[in-house]
Amino acid sequence: MQALVDQVVADPNPNPGAFLLARRGSDDRFGAAGVADRAAGTPMAPDLKFRTGSVTKTFTATVVLQLVAEHRLRLDDTVQSLLPDQVRADNALSGAPITVRQLLNHTSGLYDYIDGLLPYFRGLDQYWPRDQLIRIGLAQPRYFPAPGTRFRYSNTNYLLLDLIVERITDRDLRTNLERRVFTPLGLRDTSYPLAQTVIDGAHVHGYADVSLLLPNAPDPTRFDVTAFSPSEAGASGALVTTAADIARFYRALLRGRLLPQGLLRRMLTDTVPTTGSAPPAVAYGLGVYVYATKCGRAYGHGGSAPGYLTYVLNSRDGRDQLVAHTNWNSFAGTGIDEDFWAAFQQGYCQRPG
Repeated sequence: MQALVDQVVADPNPNPGAFLLARRGSDDRFGAAGVADRAAGTPMAPDLKFRTGSVTKTFTATVVLQLVAEHRLRLDDTVQSLLPDQVRADNALSGAPITVRQLLNHTSGLYDYIDGLLPYFRGLDQYWPRDQLIRIGLAQPRYFPAPGTRFRYSNTNYLLLDLIVERITDRDLRTNLERRVFTPLGLRDTSYPLAQTVIDGAHVHGYADVSLLLPNAPDPTRFDVTAFSPSEAGASGALVTTAADIARFYRALLRGRLLPQGLLRRMLTDTVPTTGSAPPAVAYGLGVYVYATKCGRAYGHGGSAPGYLTYVLNSRDGRDQLVAHTNWNSFAGTGIDEDFWAAFQQGYCQRPG
């Protein structure tokens, strides 16, 4: 494990630090290399908090599916019927109906608001109201007119799910996450901040290339972006947690503690192919990626946030798990680094012996 993370931070890679946490039943193994904070020289460690990016989507999807289990929502309900006030003659919801299922599995065709943020950027710590982000996402034409016909990843989908959860429960997503997931599972180091840019407690600092946004910044290719506002991601990526809490969540989810078995099965098998969109994933379910590894299929999610890159792999029964993290990412979140994928796939597939 140590050799694997050493190669992730070795020059010429820009990553200041990285860690891998592997679980095989009750056996934990980890490797950590580099630093969590360049200024302080704090060593990287898997027990530090970090921003998870889109790993948040599995948490959000779990809450949505719990509402389905409670018969307060159906997968075939349309966004237009659930959020009639969001429909405008000149926005993307005025076209063919989009279902909750299509939001969950990214087949809605809705434009990704992330791609339209640059003209509105005023600083790393600016607060982004959810309604503004949704408006940006709905103001552009759909990627394709017929929902359900193909996969196209869009963070706009999960902001709409956030709004649906709030309308149905009369509580915000944070409250739902705390009551339905964090507290029952004892995830004491997990939080869903929006307005707070400071990460409480010992944490990993994130670094990114900000040449486009802050060209005059010192060391713009590895600039500390830890204070970037999580409101920019919301239900699609605002979660702060630790590797141990992530592993505990996915193990509980895959063992049926959070969803009835029928809905859990649908979460993992009601999939669409992701060919050409998110390699090395082969499919996307209801808030979960299906990955092809050299030791078989794995379930989980990737998380890309400014300064942070996280990937989670789990066996179907949750026994075998891996959480991999590095604290450098391009500001645009261009996706997985090949060396990083090779390292964490090897960490997931190797067995104690």
